Amino acid sequence: MIKLKTILSELAESDIQRLLKRIKNKEFRFLAQGDNGRVYEIDNEDKVFKVTQEHSEFEVATVIVGRHTQFTTFIPVYYVNEIENGILPGSSYIMAKANKLNRNMQNNIIQFTDAFKRYAQEMGGEITIFDYLDNDGARDADTQLVNFLRALQQDIQKMNIPDLDLDLDFGVNNVMVWNGNMVLTDW
Repeated sequence: MIKLKTILSELAESDIQRLLKRIKNKEFRFLAQGDNGRVYEIDNEDKVFKVTQEHSEFEVATVIVGRHTQFTTFIPVYYVNEIENGILPGSSYIMAKANKLNRNMQNNIIQFTDAFKRYAQEMGGEITIFDYLDNDGARDADTQLVNFLRALQQDIQKMNIPDLDLDLDFGVNNVMVWNGNMVLTDW
């Protein structure tokens, strides 16, 4: 039996085709930009699409596409496309639109990442946020944030992508709220 929660987090092929048609017809507007990509809000939809040059983002998106119930700490990704334009390789994907974290949770993430950076510098090696979490980071961190990070750690282990935990772009700008839960929107 298919659960209602699963149905709500998936898109029908006709919905994907509608979104792709809107993108093709340039029915979108710029929303945000990072180091390797740009995010656009699709007009009259609660979806966004991202165009990126970062191969690791594409790799993660291809694992989580259509599998939100299995990877709940990531924003739902509904469609992934590799772009080969002859100039720069890249990818695009359609995902759910998320909301910004409240100021309190933003501050909790900033405090955690600042403490992690100090810890990583003291350790002098390749340290992940999960190494820090396991070795003192959880003690002073917000409980909701710790629970999110533990779930994120499990999701990343399930992906089986080498060194993703080291390359993870965890920070206040990449965590948002979708459907009442914290999710990673950029990785």
